Amino acid sequence: MKTAEIREKFLQFFESKGHLRLPSFSVIPQDDPTLLFINAGMTPLKPYFLGKKPVFPGHEGEWYRVTTCQKSVRTGDIENVGRTNRHQTVFEMLGNFSFGDYFKKEAIEWAWEFLTDPKWLGLEPERIYVTIYKDDDEAFEHWTRVGVPPEKIHRFDADENFWPQNAPTKGPNGPCGPCSEIYYDRGPAFGSDTWADYYETRESNRFVEIWNLVFPQYDRKDGGILEPLPKPNIDTGMGLARVAMVLQGVTDFYETDEFQPLIAKIVELTGVSYEGPGSVAHRVISEHARAVAFILADGAHFSNTGRGYVVRRLLRRAVRFGYLLGLREPFMYKLAEVVAEVMGGVYPELKESLESVQKQIRIEEEQFLRTLESGIKRLDSMLAGLQPGDTLAGRDAFTLYDTYGFPLDLTLEIADERGIKVDTEGYEKALEEAQELARQRMAFDKELFKKSNEALAALAADYGGTNFVGYENLEAQAQVKLLLVGEQTLQEAPAGSEVQVVLDKTPFYAEGGGQVGDAGILEWEGGWAKVSTTQKNPDGIFLHLARVEEGTLKAGTVVRALVDPHRHDTEKNHTATHLLHAALRAVLGTHVQQKGSYVGPDRLRFDFSQFEPIAPKDLARVELLVNRWIQADFPVSYTYKPLEEARKEGAMALFGEKYGDVVRVVSVEGAVDNVTSKELCGGCHVRRTGEIGAFVIVAEESVAAGVRRVEALTGSGAVRYVREMLDRVNGLSRELGAAPESLPERVRKLQDELKTREKEVEKLKRELARAQLGGGSAGARLQEANGYTYLAVKLEGIEAGALRGAADELLDKHKADLVAVGSGQNLVIKVGKAAQSKGLDAGAVMKKLSEAAGGRGGGKGALAQGGGFDLDKAFAALEAALG
Repeated sequence: MKTAEIREKFLQFFESKGHLRLPSFSVIPQDDPTLLFINAGMTPLKPYFLGKKPVFPGHEGEWYRVTTCQKSVRTGDIENVGRTNRHQTVFEMLGNFSFGDYFKKEAIEWAWEFLTDPKWLGLEPERIYVTIYKDDDEAFEHWTRVGVPPEKIHRFDADENFWPQNAPTKGPNGPCGPCSEIYYDRGPAFGSDTWADYYETRESNRFVEIWNLVFPQYDRKDGGILEPLPKPNIDTGMGLARVAMVLQGVTDFYETDEFQPLIAKIVELTGVSYEGPGSVAHRVISEHARAVAFILADGAHFSNTGRGYVVRRLLRRAVRFGYLLGLREPFMYKLAEVVAEVMGGVYPELKESLESVQKQIRIEEEQFLRTLESGIKRLDSMLAGLQPGDTLAGRDAFTLYDTYGFPLDLTLEIADERGIKVDTEGYEKALEEAQELARQRMAFDKELFKKSNEALAALAADYGGTNFVGYENLEAQAQVKLLLVGEQTLQEAPAGSEVQVVLDKTPFYAEGGGQVGDAGILEWEGGWAKVSTTQKNPDGIFLHLARVEEGTLKAGTVVRALVDPHRHDTEKNHTATHLLHAALRAVLGTHVQQKGSYVGPDRLRFDFSQFEPIAPKDLARVELLVNRWIQADFPVSYTYKPLEEARKEGAMALFGEKYGDVVRVVSVEGAVDNVTSKELCGGCHVRRTGEIGAFVIVAEESVAAGVRRVEALTGSGAVRYVREMLDRVNGLSRELGAAPESLPERVRKLQDELKTREKEVEKLKRELARAQLGGGSAGARLQEANGYTYLAVKLEGIEAGALRGAADELLDKHKADLVAVGSGQNLVIKVGKAAQSKGLDAGAVMKKLSEAAGGRGGGKGALAQGGGFDLDKAFAALEAALG
């Protein structure tokens, strides 16, 4: 039975039992910052297990029964992938779930029916074995009732058959319950062990776990008390690849129908045949190719942190195994196409994002292949002197990472293949030292604004967060609730004091979403204070960083809060940032996602996912698209609506941003070339796009691997910039005597002329050197030391480049073993091939001369060069250096 048929049968079966079929959620969690990836079928459904009403977009009513085939990622044992038959990083988990509806009886009966009924999977009942929690008599009763003999049901303790593991004794508090695992005996062809052997050792290729039924029926309390839940749940998980392996009668999941096209492509690319479990490289590459394609298709990007580092690690591990198979060019991007062909029908995002995914992979591969070659050579030299059982120094491992970009996990794996350990503690120590140096270079610590002392916590508890009234007003009457200096609460602040002021309401926007905090003034009878910025603490309290200029500011004082009028420039830049985001996605592709931004009154900066420089013509298209929006003078609207509704309408959400149930949606009410802008945003914006005035991109650059940055100006700032550029162009036009439109051609001609002159100068220098050599003024005289013949020649007015040519001529003319040619403080040493074969090394000689004559230089073999020498001392030391 094909994998696709198994998947469809499972979902159809549970639909027939009243379940709602949902598509797989993204492997990237949308509302859980504690997780890097979705790692089980129940993970994205967690809110419904905890009591949230099970209402799903596009489906009427409440659904208390759900079934899915969920893409899942687990990366705890990456180094074991390919080496065992069990480990995968990306897998499909079939599941049926009940949110307080049915329980054990139905879950067990339906599992048995699906597995054994010929209409569905038709597995042989006598080959099925079951494990249950030691005290779960209810599950035992239901299993025996459907036909499982008691001797095929084994009881385990909470370490094996409870979720979470050991919850009764070790916690955590909250929903928990026993589980029941279903195993299938594949027969003696896969091993001679028995069921009794398996439940003693828990190691077998014959008995395969295919389904786990979890019964969350308790609420754990302190002290290990298990209180029954009023409505117990059902959470099951069936590994699709394992079931396919059983039904297709193959040794492992690498031989199933969905993996074989990948294996075949790897054989085609490498010319190396697949030999089953022994072909570790084929297995690693095929598994990681699936993982990388799935993760990138769901919106992740290569980076040095978080999920971006995980997917980078997977790709690098696969590339390294490809390197072992002889692949020296990018190849993983080709496998992404195979993944899309095999699985794109079920997961359309694989096909929709294929072009972007392949581009990301290819760029990452090209970069890592350069790193890999140099890193492997360096690691080989480090390991050459070590024997199995020895330990590679942690600082050496860190040098590989810091200097060559060679990741620790690859160092560990390669060393382990040779039986060598790595001092990971020493590596971590070296890493911490480097990080501490970096921290010491940071000039400003924003944590000052994020701390929450007891007074702030009490204020938040009594009144909630600060009431922000600044969307419509730049002025408000407000009362001072608190004055703070660091962690200290003040009753009053005299002139000259710098304090954090907390108001009951404020028109000042607190820094967030890339927008800078507002500046302005606070006025009261008898005094005023200048606000330099505004921040917000975790409890939603706005902190105005202010300097009291006149009078004394006291807690309880009513002040007039006035935002700096430049806020309007910030609003222009913020709306322009939204338009820029939409334009980049329209021109470059939907892989563009915001990675960071700065929105101030002076400029805007936008960081986004993009894997290569933007072509000038594309950058011009982006700029034009934004300006067309501005010229159209479309209205900009702000609405509040439920998060799910906003997402359904296509509103862009910042990846990783935490949103409440109700969100603010900022929309530009008009399209240009069918491109629209609608984003979830709490920032400040103009009322119409025409207020922005103008938009000009002033810079585009790389800021990290896979992340580009665009900087732009709007309004009068954009006009000033264009005026300055025109003034410079016109000035250059006058200087060069060419019309502005002819400047590129004029500059090209000047560059060509300059190159010609430089070549002529180099030619004259070489002729000068030859003249000195030919005229005998250099005093060339063949000498001998320690069995080597050598020449020491001093020239006048010759640069380093010409010295190398002179050395070559002397070496060829006099057939010397070594030639030392100097001019000024520069020195070049050349060694002939015959002398090299006898062990004479130019770099070693240069090192000795550096010690004797005060210069610095380097090289090896045939050539060494340096500067800063006293040539007379250097030449005098030559005889000793050859000794």
